[in-house]
Amino acid sequence: MVKKVLTAGLVILMILMVGCSGDRVKSAQGYWDLAREAFNNKQYQEAISYYEKLVQRFPQDSLAVPALFSVAEIYKNNMKDYTKSIQSYQRILREYVSHPKAPNASFMIGYVYANDLNNYDQARSSYEEFIKTFPEHSLVPSAQWEIENLGKSLDEIPQLQSITKGK
Repeated sequence: MVKKVLTAGLVILMILMVGCSGDRVKSAQGYWDLAREAFNNKQYQEAISYYEKLVQRFPQDSLAVPALFSVAEIYKNNMKDYTKSIQSYQRILREYVSHPKAPNASFMIGYVYANDLNNYDQARSSYEEFIKTFPEHSLVPSAQWEIENLGKSLDEIPQLQSITKGK
């Protein structure tokens, strides 16, 4: 009898422990804070995981798009995984096309192709799509400048010659 009570008690305790060990974060801000802490500790994959959980659990929260931008930036700047960075920007365009920062995501796709992957055909195509989709956006002149200077070294760009020559 004592053995059965102890076994039953142990089973109940294990069930409670498993049930309590799940995700305890209750808000988008909670995920944001955990992601920032992980990022500050250079735990980039963990930061990405928290940002992605934020978007998954709270897709309409005001932090969802900034979280996806953070994911894209971590992949680009810290992990040098440019394909995943582009995929993150594309996700913003797919899931949050009406968000005010969607044009920035579109621009950044061209930027990564041009400046990180040196894929000038894809960069041109991406910048042209950005200009077509967001013709009034403040980054249009930057996209046009990028298109005009794709593949050129700094010395070949007239506006930058004074900088590169130390004048």
